[in-house]
Amino acid sequence: MVFKTNIYKKSPAVIQNLFLTGRGAIYNLLRQGRTFNKVYSELESTEYLDSPRIRELQNRRLNLLLQHAYENVPYYNRLFNRLGILPSDIETIEDLGKLPFLTKEDVRRNPKDFLTRDAKKFLLKKSFTNGTSGKPLRLHRDLYSINFENASWWRQRRWGGVNFSDRIAVLREEEIVPFDIKSPPFWRYSVFEKKIFLSGYHLCEENIRYYVKAIEEFKPRAIEAEPSSLYILSSFIKKMGISLHLTSLKAIFTSSEVLLDKHRELIGRVFTVPIYDFYGNAERVTAIGTCEKGSYHVFPEYGIAEFLPLKDTAGKMEIVGTNLHNYAMPLVRYRTGDMAEFSEKDCRCRRRSQVIKKIHGRIADFLISQDGRFIYADACYMILRGVKDLVASQIIQEAMDRIRIKFVPGENFSEEGEKRLVDNVKTYMGSGVDVVLEEDSSLLSNREAKYRPFVSHVSRRFDI
Repeated sequence: MVFKTNIYKKSPAVIQNLFLTGRGAIYNLLRQGRTFNKVYSELESTEYLDSPRIRELQNRRLNLLLQHAYENVPYYNRLFNRLGILPSDIETIEDLGKLPFLTKEDVRRNPKDFLTRDAKKFLLKKSFTNGTSGKPLRLHRDLYSINFENASWWRQRRWGGVNFSDRIAVLREEEIVPFDIKSPPFWRYSVFEKKIFLSGYHLCEENIRYYVKAIEEFKPRAIEAEPSSLYILSSFIKKMGISLHLTSLKAIFTSSEVLLDKHRELIGRVFTVPIYDFYGNAERVTAIGTCEKGSYHVFPEYGIAEFLPLKDTAGKMEIVGTNLHNYAMPLVRYRTGDMAEFSEKDCRCRRRSQVIKKIHGRIADFLISQDGRFIYADACYMILRGVKDLVASQIIQEAMDRIRIKFVPGENFSEEGEKRLVDNVKTYMGSGVDVVLEEDSSLLSNREAKYRPFVSHVSRRFDI
């Protein structure tokens, strides 16, 4: 991404704005062109389908995907041949039980096995999952899949009363403003996208009034954010008694992390607009989002969601997904590791897609740098940047000036990896932080379960 390059980081703010504007122009070209418009129109036409027609649509797209996977993807060709079946033997969603579940380790072991043979790699979007492993999951998406996801997001934005021409404020873990910048502005602009991008790395009490002023002056129709970052901002606004003047604001859209009850309650109280949450995953196998009535709905056009009962989880079920549109890297019956609870009620919005009561996922504390910046959830993964061949890790902030990193090294993990861990902590948490590295094989226990990748004994002392 453009903001990860040294050229971007070393450029003045006005040039960084131009970089983001250029990126936005490319995004608009690729993600809001003819394909996007076609998909968006289709999503509008399928929004209120009844359950039998939704299932018919999913079955038809599943048949096409499996036929493609069998003919073009090495893993699925071998799988079908080993099982002695053909794609035509799986006519409906119920028939998916003939195929085994797919796990992260299956994909991580040989990601090229899941890549379609005829993929034009220069046209694919490559990404990596966040994770506490030094060996992240490598993923690919084609342009149609990207357009489909973008159209799904925009349909939800429409539910919140937001249109293509509206201004949007974005607060995410992207390092839009280099971490070592100490004075405002802590935001950058993308003219073509009509967005202000606010840094998620400069949230501390002394900076909050700058953030509030920038948002108020921009007059956004919506705010898009990771729940944890917006929760931190909301906490400071409440603590400092700041009155917001955002008459233009109509909705907040959260994604990328679990929206906890405490997040929803405080953010809603501070900004006084409806919150629309979106659940997805880096593998793009399933999408779930809230409607204007506040209910979570599975997006059935996006993918097939199965729910796997688990022992001792009090009604929670694991989300298993099959993406229906990413032909570059099909993932069928993929176990996400995230959990959800069903709702038996229909939604007053009249959409007939499956209603979900609650989504559960990875929970993490936030870390606090020596200069008082709050670093929450996904943003904490920057401590693992560039560290190769870690099997697992857990980062524990024991004090403002002490970080303990428990880890399981891989075969090729080296002293260079240890040095990178220490350097990363000192870069982002403060040069005076003492870093303790501790090998701990117990981290491998129950790896399929969600656990806390970051633990802070410091943040619990803060009223936030």
